[in-house]
Amino acid sequence: MIKPIIRAVVPEKIRNKYHRAVEHKKYQKLRETPYNTYRRFDETESIFIHIPKAAGISTIKSLYGEKANGIGHRPYTHFIFVYGEETYNRYFKFSFVRNPWDRLYSAYKFLKKGGISQPDVTFNETTLVHYDTFENFVLEWVNSDNVQTYFHFIPQHQFIYSPKSELMVDFVGRFENLNEDYEKIREKIGTGEPLKHLNKTKDKKESDYREVYTPEMAEKVAQVYKKDIELFGYSF
Repeated sequence: MIKPIIRAVVPEKIRNKYHRAVEHKKYQKLRETPYNTYRRFDETESIFIHIPKAAGISTIKSLYGEKANGIGHRPYTHFIFVYGEETYNRYFKFSFVRNPWDRLYSAYKFLKKGGISQPDVTFNETTLVHYDTFENFVLEWVNSDNVQTYFHFIPQHQFIYSPKSELMVDFVGRFENLNEDYEKIREKIGTGEPLKHLNKTKDKKESDYREVYTPEMAEKVAQVYKKDIELFGYSF
């Protein structure tokens, strides 16, 4: 009863300002919490932007410690909000990207198995349940609007590029060159252990992602993830 009254009385602009202040205070507290990843970012003067299905959990646990928790899949703007523009610019910022065709297939399989969170389960039960095969999912569901509705499918450039196509991180590693690029990052920030391979979706018995695509499917992905393909130089 109280919330509807507040919405009716307090202007939206003021409500939004209040909610942002509360949110900001929450993250400042995390920056003071031992072992928390936000604190580890301060301790190492580095920021990792976790793009879905690009070895993010392995990177966090290996670089920042087993007790470091996940930071979610948030764009660079979130970290500017948390740390401030001056600190964000000073810290070493990095991310990993992945071949869009491979990433899409990996995300599909991961969510089909239930994912690791309640939103993952919900997406599987409300959306993926309607598609019996990966081919049906690509041809019937994947489009520029739908991929914006769940973070596992959002184009990768949106996490680390500005609307003006400015790269907002210092280093972009590649999933396809994971071990070598990880070691470059580890040397740069001076912390971490050799890369642990965690939360893997596929095993050695599964086929190359290219074998599950028809020409029509591959072209569909090329259209939807065109900017990722251009910015990161990927091909099928």
